[in-house]
Amino acid sequence: MREYERFERIGVENHRSYYVPFAEEDKIKTVYGIIDRKSSSRFISLDGVWQIKQHDNVDKVSLDEQLSEEIPVPACVQMHGYDQIQYINVRYPFPVMLPKMPKINPCWHYRRSFTLDKKEGEKYYLNFEGVDSAFYLYINGKYKGYSQISHATSEFDVTELVKDGENVVDVLVLKWCVSTYLECQDKFRFSGIFRSVYLLKRPEKHIRDYRINTSFAGEYGILTFTNESKVDATLRFGREMAFVKAGKQVEFCVKNARKWTAENPALYTLEICAEGEKIVEKVGFRSVSIDGKVFKINDEAIKLKGVNRHDFNPKTGATVTLKNIVTDLKLMKSLNVNAVRTSHYPNMPEFYQLCDVIGLYVMDEADVEMHGAATRDGGYDLTLWGEYAEDEFFSDGIEDRHRALVERDKNRPCVIIWSLGNESSFGKAFFKGAKYIRSRDKSRPVHYEGLQNASKKYYYTKLVDMVSMMYPSVETIQKDVLNNPKETRPFVLCEYTHAMGNICGDIADYWELIYANEQCMGGFVWEWADHGIYTKKGYLYGGDHGEMEHDGNFCIDGLVTPDRKPKSSAWEMKAVYGGKTRSEIKEIELPAMQGKAKAIAITVDENTGELLSIKADGKEMLLSPMRWNITRYIDNDRKLAPDWKDIYRLEYCEPQIFSCEKKADGYVFEGCLAARCMMPVVTFKLAYKVTGNKLSIETEYEVASYMKTLPRLGFEFTVDKACDKFSYVGYGPYESYVDRHVACEYGYYESSAAENYESGYVRPQESGSHYASKYLCVDGVFSLTAETPFSFSVNPYTTAQLRDTLHVFELPNNDFVNVCVDFAMRGVGSAACGPDLPKQCEVPQKGKNTFYFTF
Repeated sequence: MREYERFERIGVENHRSYYVPFAEEDKIKTVYGIIDRKSSSRFISLDGVWQIKQHDNVDKVSLDEQLSEEIPVPACVQMHGYDQIQYINVRYPFPVMLPKMPKINPCWHYRRSFTLDKKEGEKYYLNFEGVDSAFYLYINGKYKGYSQISHATSEFDVTELVKDGENVVDVLVLKWCVSTYLECQDKFRFSGIFRSVYLLKRPEKHIRDYRINTSFAGEYGILTFTNESKVDATLRFGREMAFVKAGKQVEFCVKNARKWTAENPALYTLEICAEGEKIVEKVGFRSVSIDGKVFKINDEAIKLKGVNRHDFNPKTGATVTLKNIVTDLKLMKSLNVNAVRTSHYPNMPEFYQLCDVIGLYVMDEADVEMHGAATRDGGYDLTLWGEYAEDEFFSDGIEDRHRALVERDKNRPCVIIWSLGNESSFGKAFFKGAKYIRSRDKSRPVHYEGLQNASKKYYYTKLVDMVSMMYPSVETIQKDVLNNPKETRPFVLCEYTHAMGNICGDIADYWELIYANEQCMGGFVWEWADHGIYTKKGYLYGGDHGEMEHDGNFCIDGLVTPDRKPKSSAWEMKAVYGGKTRSEIKEIELPAMQGKAKAIAITVDENTGELLSIKADGKEMLLSPMRWNITRYIDNDRKLAPDWKDIYRLEYCEPQIFSCEKKADGYVFEGCLAARCMMPVVTFKLAYKVTGNKLSIETEYEVASYMKTLPRLGFEFTVDKACDKFSYVGYGPYESYVDRHVACEYGYYESSAAENYESGYVRPQESGSHYASKYLCVDGVFSLTAETPFSFSVNPYTTAQLRDTLHVFELPNNDFVNVCVDFAMRGVGSAACGPDLPKQCEVPQKGKNTFYFTF
């Protein structure tokens, strides 16, 4: 077997806590509130410009070959013109030939030089914080080792290979290795040295690792420091000092210690000194416990108001900066988020230090996901995960990932839960790693949703401390957890309310349940930010890069846009996480219906019942006829949209008139909406009546019994672009739907077509509707009320344009404003990856309303 067909790492140091040592005389600086490691004289950054050359496979590399091209490090090679950008979700990106790799397995030969003032009595450690997927390391032409685990630090002792003066580092990075079978996460599949590289200068004898634990005893906070190194150390903690021998531990007691929480992230400074070197740690006094069914921080029950987050930047891919992370975390805090799940791998090390300082709880997840096992035979069979989970071939690889997770982040107060991985079932391959976590850290509970798809014999394993689900319905939670006498563990939603496009219609329903039940720990929205690749024309997603295998815009599934602008779903989450789960209709005095026109005249197509023209004092008000509107596109409709289009043919339905009665003041029609070759989907009665400058439209409808769902039912028309301003009484200021309006307040609002459309949707879709409205005025055209509340939108685009256009930058610059007035609009739900919409949020089977226009 070649190295890349085994899980072994060669020549690599054991996993350890993340820290950067300083010389005792160094003045420590900070950046974004955490230690600036670049201010250490013992830290030599190797970030910057490297040389690079791409090969079809590693066998074609010659170590002394000329490298004529350059690339920044850290960076993803695909973002710099190499290989191909690919977004793929649930499939392996190569032929599944475990443990073999394709012969064509791109390899990138990296090289750079650095100057070293080498001294006797010093050790030199080369650190790679993230390389996807595996790499060979050479120093001055000599082989040092091989490593894998893309999101783990690989540290090499290169003391014997470096020399005084100029040194050359060669790194051969493989696109795929056997570890790729364990790294099949829902993301763009990037490669290269995507996190920082640096050299540490250490004393020959030095602190290697240590453990910081905190607990409480009455009014005292207890800090327990365990020296896991072979040298003695001196500790400075506030005004106290202590000496700790190698392999021993020491305690500090703090009376009335300030407790670390996400709301009040109180931190204390601990200095660890040995052999002329110091390490500075920030310590947070906090405890994590499970009391029966209740999850607690510092002995108090809490709710995790969380999001799932990838390391992702639209311009640099998986390479992110401290500034990027700070932007994310501060925005999260502003949206009432208090917890992050690092989906589905450990984030860059400084992420955790920033969470310590800013105040966010972290579910820290191992770099394990075997999703492609479920699709390897061409179907989607989750039981196939179990075959890999039971295959002990994977055992060493999974254990190494669990060790990497815990050892690097064990001293971070923000980390409150370890997660074994994602969507990989559970079995013998997980035993060693899970047992290692259990034995190594008894202060934090262990999470793993994979039990849901594992053999029943594992469901209540003692290696996992909580029950976790993704995307269940509220009814499922009640039945399988809350009303299940066998289920005594706390419950968490590791993923829920899949935030793809115009969505999150069920978040308030989930949280009414969570707030009301102590067994519910909370949940993590999938996911934080859209994964869109920046281009000058706009953001791209799967399939836009010429890749054959991809999963389309399923990566555009965030609460915020790729450039971190909150979407309406983010405001809904903020309201719910802030404790609000309902927003009631209020009594609002409606503006007077005073039109400027003296009289109107209408023209109706007697063959279709459509309103072709409305003239007010001779001036045409409509740029296009008022027509029935029963379609829409939102990402959550993706499972229904093919049936709507190809089976029920809603896009092709036309009015069919059974009877037409012309009256002195209007028309009365009976008819249906039907496509060729199909039965009617809707039958209706429709009456127009003109009185002076007023038009009433009385309608009664019934949806055909064979129609399971209907996207919407209403009218659509266009008016002059100059008439783009409007006011209304309804839910605002954000777009609102029958199942998503908690962030809104009921009242009077003013807006414009451009402001109303949610431009943050990378893939255009239904947007800007306002639920339960009682009044609408489109300036210069009409005012509208109705017998019962209605939904409406005033947008720059038609329903068809939003339905059929794939990218926002492809939308036309129209010369009109589009108006939709709906009897009912289907809720938005979260069915792109979640439960079906509740019946009460569907378009009612029958209904009637009368609309009153004044021109």
